[in-house]
Amino acid sequence: MDVADITGTRKAAILLLTMDEELSKEILKEFERHEIEAIGKEIANIKYIPENIVKQVHSEFLKNINKSGAAIVDGQNKFKTLLKKSFGDDTAENFFDAMAPKEGVPGDYLKTCDPKILAGTIKGEHPQTISLIVSLLPSKKACDVIAMLPGNLQGDVITRMAKLGRVDKSVLLDIEDIIQEQLQDLGVGEEKQMGGISSVANILNQMDKIKEGEILGALEEMNPELAEKIKQLMFTFEDLVKLDNKSVQSLLKEIASEELAIALKGASDTIKEKIFSNMSERASAMLKEDLEAMGPVRLSEVGQAQTKIALTAKRLEAEGKIIITGENEKFV
Repeated sequence: MDVADITGTRKAAILLLTMDEELSKEILKEFERHEIEAIGKEIANIKYIPENIVKQVHSEFLKNINKSGAAIVDGQNKFKTLLKKSFGDDTAENFFDAMAPKEGVPGDYLKTCDPKILAGTIKGEHPQTISLIVSLLPSKKACDVIAMLPGNLQGDVITRMAKLGRVDKSVLLDIEDIIQEQLQDLGVGEEKQMGGISSVANILNQMDKIKEGEILGALEEMNPELAEKIKQLMFTFEDLVKLDNKSVQSLLKEIASEELAIALKGASDTIKEKIFSNMSERASAMLKEDLEAMGPVRLSEVGQAQTKIALTAKRLEAEGKIIITGENEKFV
């Protein structure tokens, strides 16, 4: 016998027979007279109930209460005691854990979304809303989503992201809930620091150079001052010339020779000289030989290698292992 084959009346009878008497009384108060009579007839006919059926009926009962979303306030401790008597400590505790409100973290759901689907879902939203949504994403995913938005939106969204400040957590959770509902249809006031210029710079750093140039170009037309601030925080492969020799040597220890060779394939002579001059004669000669022997390489592969090296440099700077100087910075 399976619980799915049992009528609702018989399930009620099984439930009342196998739970604490006090709780049974409370539940019976909620039934109409004719319902009580029907349940009574079922109880009279029950001779034996298999243990697995009892467990399934109990489980279904608790799930249905949980789905109802009923708030248990007054008498909560009493109700928990009754549940423990009827179903055992573990089952009762699990039930109350499931009923307890969960503290959401903005972005938890969005981080799991496919960038293409997310971009298609939010492209019709207001640019300010889009900027909030994208700011909740990790830099790489945010980069992918922005790249898939219509061209006329990209600069606007980036601009708004750079200007974001502190946003109420409840607002972010509400926006995320709406997007989650839309995606599901398709197939105190705690605050969180959002976006900002550094966030935008990190996102642009991970884009391919063509797309990065397009967005920066659009941004320069809309807000030249903001575009300049963002560019100052960005770090590209060509910016390796800003590193002192010790920093270049530290960086080279973190990079595979094959990756370095691909990155240098499309580099300027200035960058090549910067790299070669910070290597031993033997290592420099081997790298030059690799470059000469290397066949044609896709621009996309060169761009990926250069981006990876630039991001490694930023990581080392954050760890305090190298120094990246600005154009007008001086040391004493």
